[in-house]
Amino acid sequence: MVSLRTKYAGELAVLSTWASALLPWSMSFASQGGISLVVVRWQVFLFQFIFGASLPGEAPFQLLPTAIARESGGVEQAYLVWAAGAVPFLLAFLLSVAYYAREERVEDRLPVDPVRVLGGLLLLSGVVLGAATALLVQRYPGGAVPVGVLFLLVFGAILLRVERVEG
Repeated sequence: MVSLRTKYAGELAVLSTWASALLPWSMSFASQGGISLVVVRWQVFLFQFIFGASLPGEAPFQLLPTAIARESGGVEQAYLVWAAGAVPFLLAFLLSVAYYAREERVEDRLPVDPVRVLGGLLLLSGVVLGAATALLVQRYPGGAVPVGVLFLLVFGAILLRVERVEG
C-alpha cells in the first residue's frame, strides 16, 4: 500500500532527513530538592542545564562520546544504545547531502532507490533511539520524552511507502 504519491519523493527524503537532524530525539527533566536538570539530546550531542546548583567541571554542551564517558550504570547503557542509533542516522544525513548535491549521480550509483534507503535508515535510527528512550525512562531520573523518535519513525515509514509519479 502506498501512503503518498509524488514527483518530489527525492526532495521529501532530503527534507525529512534534515528536519530529523534539527529535532532532538529525546528530552528529560528531573527535579529534586530545589535542583532541576534539563537534558536535550540530538543524534550526536546533548545540551544539559542544571538549575539551582553549580557543579565544577559541568559542561552544558557535550558530544556523544563525552556524554557516554561521563555516565555510568544504566544510563551508560542507554547512551551506548543511543550511539548505535546515531550511526544509521549519520549515514542517512551524509546520503541526504550527497543526494541533494548530486541527485542523478546518486540515483545511478545506488542499486536501490535512495528514497527507500533514506527511509530505511531513518526508521532503523528511530527504532534504536526508541530503545534508548525506553532504557532512559527506566533508568534516568525524570525519564525521557521521545520527541524526535516519533518523527524518525513516521518519516522513515512514509519514505519507505512513497511512490514516485512522473510530473
